[in-house]
Amino acid sequence: MKIDNLAPIVLFVYNRPQHTQNTINALINNQLSQESTLYIFADGPKENATQEQIRNIEEVRQIINATRGFKQIVIHESKTNKGLANSVIEGVTKIIDQYERVIVLEDDLVTSPAFLSYMNQALSYYKEYPSVFSISADRPQNIDIPSDYPFDVFVSLRAYSYGWGTWKEKWNKINWNHNAISDIFQNSAIKQAFNRGGEDLTAMLFEQHAGKIDSWAVRFVLNHFIHHCVSIMPCKTYIINNGFDGTGTHCDIRHSNKASEELNHSFTPCFLPVIYEDASIINSFYSAFYPRKRPVYKKIINKIARLLGMSNIFIIKKKVYC
Repeated sequence: MKIDNLAPIVLFVYNRPQHTQNTINALINNQLSQESTLYIFADGPKENATQEQIRNIEEVRQIINATRGFKQIVIHESKTNKGLANSVIEGVTKIIDQYERVIVLEDDLVTSPAFLSYMNQALSYYKEYPSVFSISADRPQNIDIPSDYPFDVFVSLRAYSYGWGTWKEKWNKINWNHNAISDIFQNSAIKQAFNRGGEDLTAMLFEQHAGKIDSWAVRFVLNHFIHHCVSIMPCKTYIINNGFDGTGTHCDIRHSNKASEELNHSFTPCFLPVIYEDASIINSFYSAFYPRKRPVYKKIINKIARLLGMSNIFIIKKKVYC
């Protein structure tokens, strides 16, 4: 399909030299890299930064300043530490004010060679769809796509922060300090509707509201919900997240198997022309974020069943659609 003007790439880096190098190397291997403009925002050291952390920050800056392989590279180096949330909000706002759309990455994301092609095609295809708020390049690893599903993307009730894009019109609608947060806590129907994108969303929003975390991503998801919008996700990911090795601020080493997933190399994705929620995919998506907890007696019964050569009796699989 015809691609309109290529979206600029906005990359956020901090203090992980090897991750940054891997991210840049993968981007350079993208088919459209030499035609794309790359903006890099490098966060600064914290007040209590150790000498090792400062050296890592300096090494990251050496890497980004030595980078070639793009149409243009513009680097913004912060003298102070803004934190990821402020960096993303300020950085994307700055660039999207100059363009109609952006593609956003962080320093631990390794992209498929087809990533830029997919993102630019999707941003062009869905730009006039009022209900599409963002394009995601990744999806949860443990969801099932029906074998007879005819498209390469699906409608998601939850935006994903591991490689994404949006448009100026949608970004400018976002209220980062929305008073709807308190409404969600007080109204069970609103809470249930918001949690259709995952049972963990309200908990993260509560931690954000209480100042326990500083997440731009959960507020981004909230604004999708407030504006009755969705994200478009690929059935097969274009992203490997290497941040689950314990080095990331918000990533956990327990999810390190993410790096084992095979990347999508499709340069000609089949897009979904009508925005609808596929019941099977939404159910699987919801289950992926449902807390895997069950009463002790059910665990005991399941264990006995397995000892007898049987399958588990109790299986947690929450559904949105019946």
